Amino acid sequence: MGQGGWASHELVRAVGQPATVALRSAIPLEVDLDVVHAGDEVWHLVDPAAPDTIILEASRWEADYATTPAVSIDEAARAREQFQITAETHPAPHCCSCGFHDASLNVHAGPLGDGRWATPFRVPSSLPDSQRHERSGIDEGLLWMAMDCACGWYTSHDGGERRGVTVQFAVSIYEEIELDTDYALVAWNGDYQPHWDGRKRGAAAALFNRTGDCVAQSRSFWVAPR
Repeated sequence: MGQGGWASHELVRAVGQPATVALRSAIPLEVDLDVVHAGDEVWHLVDPAAPDTIILEASRWEADYATTPAVSIDEAARAREQFQITAETHPAPHCCSCGFHDASLNVHAGPLGDGRWATPFRVPSSLPDSQRHERSGIDEGLLWMAMDCACGWYTSHDGGERRGVTVQFAVSIYEEIELDTDYALVAWNGDYQPHWDGRKRGAAAALFNRTGDCVAQSRSFWVAPR
């Protein structure tokens, strides 16, 4: 199925205004999907062959994010050294963001030791032209995808291993993300409680450049499958 962070970005880009996205159903691959305006600043992503099944739902919102102190790229690199997943134990080894293959962005977040998880983030110049933005920047969907994966590693491994799936996701990007440039990507509980509440858990992510400026933020909510 499709990656939730990337698909959420594509829906928000189609909507053309700030929105938070609820992930309702598995995202089919190689299918042309429709964006349907459902009224009251709500939009649905549906498969025209099954229009009553909502895949994603975008609703307009005013951005509201938790903040966290900056993490250096070196600190993020040391955290990634604590990443324990292998190609054999990875739940989605072919993921473009966090998988184990030559084209992966290697979003392999590990614990910083202070309750936060981190990984370096870098998009190489070998990126396909279809994922570039003008001359130096990237398709922002790649960052949505990376932030989703970083929060996934945090929620599913901080405090013990427990698989979760994204059910709500929002991202704001404040500066163009450049190719061949190192950033530190951090995931933590944000302003949610720091542990699982039954089957529910919240997470936040922030992207810092080399000088410690926050250039992007996300908020997400997760549910453990029954």
